[in-house]
Amino acid sequence: MCFAVPLLAAPAGAEHTRLVPRLRAGQVIFYQLEFSSSRTTRVESRISTAGLPPSANVAASCVLQVNVVEVDASGIRLKTYLSEKAPASRGPSAPPSEPAPDRLVEVTVKPDGTPSGIKGFDQLSPAQQFAWNSWLARFTSSLTYPGPGVHVGEKWQRSEPETAPSPLAKLVWLKKYQYVRDEHCGPSGAAGGGPCAVILVRAELRQKSPPDNSTPDDYKLRNLVTRGTAVGSNETILYISRVTGLMVRSTEEAQQSMDATIALADGSNQVRYLMTAKSRSEVLLLPDSPQDVR
Repeated sequence: MCFAVPLLAAPAGAEHTRLVPRLRAGQVIFYQLEFSSSRTTRVESRISTAGLPPSANVAASCVLQVNVVEVDASGIRLKTYLSEKAPASRGPSAPPSEPAPDRLVEVTVKPDGTPSGIKGFDQLSPAQQFAWNSWLARFTSSLTYPGPGVHVGEKWQRSEPETAPSPLAKLVWLKKYQYVRDEHCGPSGAAGGGPCAVILVRAELRQKSPPDNSTPDDYKLRNLVTRGTAVGSNETILYISRVTGLMVRSTEEAQQSMDATIALADGSNQVRYLMTAKSRSEVLLLPDSPQDVR
């Protein structure tokens, strides 16, 4: 379960601010998404296996149009259109490049920030999926903050299970938040150019399963056993408008590593995977509607 724990009591006279997005049906918002990641993998096995590629690099530069379809007590229903331009053509005789087609992803966000009813996500490329997930996590981040609101200097923390598929069970992110200060949001017209709350988030990946017996339930159903360790750390900086509650801009740096061994239940056919990954992403609220987006 996810939970928020305040770590610092509010000083007398401290101003609490609820930073939840103040949205209305029919509202349209645009974000610029930038994402890049690199991964290296080493496979050790006594048997022949296709395995994973030894390294992989992915990147995405997109514009995301967010249409607010419905807002009520049960949550927020959104339609998002992801547009990624095709690479520029090279050579004088090459035909002009065309924008890549928009990809529609629908999602409903519950009042506690939990997404549900996601449709169209599987139509995105792997890099686009990472970029879209990164945007959604930050767009809804403030919905998980303490209910009465937060004040400058306040610290709190949450624990969240790792939702990505993994050969190791019970991976949990411990996230520590701090409302660092207020800053001017900048020239973004969509943010109103007012004050922004600067939120620093440091997250650490923790493993609740023992390293020598880390088998998830879905692996057990396939007569497999796993063991190993996983570690990771993320640092995110969020700028959230105190006027609109919208996330105006954000950056995130992340790194993770895993050493996992997968074998049949009798201990045979062992395969060991050693993986390291790094990623960087940036999300920016755009003041105007781009002309080449739906």
